[in-house]
Amino acid sequence: MMLAFYQAIQSFHNPSMDAFFILLSFLGSEPTYILLIAVLFWNVDKRFGFRLAVLFLISMAFNGFLKGFFHTQRPIGQPGIRSIYLSSATGNSFPSGHSQGAATFYSYLWLRWRRQKRWLGIGFLMIVGIGFSRLYLGVHWPGDILGGFLFGAIMVLGFQRLDETLFKLPFSLSTKLLLSIALPLLLLLVYHTREGWQMVGFVIGFTSGYFLEDSLLDYRERTRFAPSLYKTLVGLTLLGLWVWLWHPLTQHYLWVYLPVLTLGGLWTSFGAPYLFRRLGWEGPLQEKGATATRIAGRTDQT
Repeated sequence: MMLAFYQAIQSFHNPSMDAFFILLSFLGSEPTYILLIAVLFWNVDKRFGFRLAVLFLISMAFNGFLKGFFHTQRPIGQPGIRSIYLSSATGNSFPSGHSQGAATFYSYLWLRWRRQKRWLGIGFLMIVGIGFSRLYLGVHWPGDILGGFLFGAIMVLGFQRLDETLFKLPFSLSTKLLLSIALPLLLLLVYHTREGWQMVGFVIGFTSGYFLEDSLLDYRERTRFAPSLYKTLVGLTLLGLWVWLWHPLTQHYLWVYLPVLTLGGLWTSFGAPYLFRRLGWEGPLQEKGATATRIAGRTDQT
C-alpha cells in the first residue's frame, strides 16, 4: 500500500517538476529561514524577529532529539521508490525536519499577522508544499511529514507560554548575553548536524547582537519601500559574502560554522542596523512621548 502511494505521487515526475520540488524543499532549509529572519528584523519587527529565531532554534533542536530517539530509516533505497536531492536527507527520518521547520516558522508568522488572511494562505501553501516536496523527492515517509507538522504546531503553542514568562523577566544585560551563548550551545548536543552548527552559531550572534542593539542602539526598523530595499540588498549581500568566504573551510570542518555564523548573526542584529543608521536608512522617529517612553524602558524588554 505504501509503495502504491509513492508510485502515485511520483508517477508524474519530469525534470521540470524535479527542479520545482527541489527548490521548494530548499526553501524549507535552515539557510533560507536565516535570510527571512534577517529581512524581518531589518524591515518589519525586530522583537518578533528575535522571538522567531529563538523559537526556530528550539524547534529544530527538538527535532534533532526526536530523530535520535525514534531512529527510523528513510525510504531511500526502497524498491519502487525514486529518491533524489539526497544532500538534503541527512540523519534519521522521523519526524521530518523540513516539515517541522515549515510548521514552526509559518505558523508563528500567521499568529503575528492573523488578521491578514493572505498570511494564512501563504503559510498554509508553504507548509503543505514543503511537506509534499519531501514525499515527491522520496526522502521521507508520510508519517514523517505528519509528525513534523504536529511537533511544529506543539512547539509554537508551547513557545507562546514561554514568551509570556521568560522574555519578560528583568535580566541584566550581562545575564542576557551569557544565556545567549550558553543555551544555544547546550542545544547543539542534540542538534549537531551541518544545519545545527549553522543555526546555533547564527542564534548565538543574533540574540547577543539583539540585546546589545536594544540597550545601545534602539534601531527603528520600519521604513518606506526604497530604504527597505536598500537594507535588504546590502544586508543580505554582505552576509552572503561573509559566509561564502569561509565556504571551502566549512565543507571540511563543520565546527567552523559556529564562529562564522555567530559573526553573521551579530552582523544581522547589530552591525547592519548600525550601518543602516549611518547611511540614513533607518525608520522615522516615533512621537516624542512614545519615543521617550521606549528609550527609557528598552533595556528590560525583549
